[in-house]
Amino acid sequence: MNEPGDHPFEPTRPREWPTKPGPLRGLAILAIVALTTYLLAARVETGKDEFVTTLGKIEVTARLVESPDQFPNLGAYRYTYVIKYKVLAVHRQDPDANYKLAPGDEIFVGHYKPWLPRSEIKDSDWDDGPLGGKLTRFAVGEAHRLALDYDLQNLAPSGVLDYCYPQATNRFFALWTNPTTY
Repeated sequence: MNEPGDHPFEPTRPREWPTKPGPLRGLAILAIVALTTYLLAARVETGKDEFVTTLGKIEVTARLVESPDQFPNLGAYRYTYVIKYKVLAVHRQDPDANYKLAPGDEIFVGHYKPWLPRSEIKDSDWDDGPLGGKLTRFAVGEAHRLALDYDLQNLAPSGVLDYCYPQATNRFFALWTNPTTY
């Protein structure tokens, strides 16, 4: 027959919960926080690829300091626009030692067709050499990994729009530009 406590409608004692978390729960939470922190830190994008590490004479990671919100619309005129960066890291110094860059230096970099994603800028004005990158837009405050050459006036396929001052210092042409999370 039915014994006491077997009846489905008979009240049972409420379950007793611990009054504070135990040491196992504390360790589990610490482990989850540590793992989450590691996984978020591991998502750093360096911008490194086979092109940025081999093209040009200089390779840097730099933060974009000044750039127009919208680049000038000059119709069919294809131009190189110079914008201001601050060097965060130098990955490859100038082999000719013409420009010795260090973190904190200001540089002025000419980007061909800056209104387009870097993967779409190549055209008939540029020879067969590589030109481009993975960057899709220029935004002040973001960091870019840049493969640079210092013959800005000679490399720019069309004209150069340069409104940065002083005019004579640290002028480069960007051959390859990748975004970073530096």
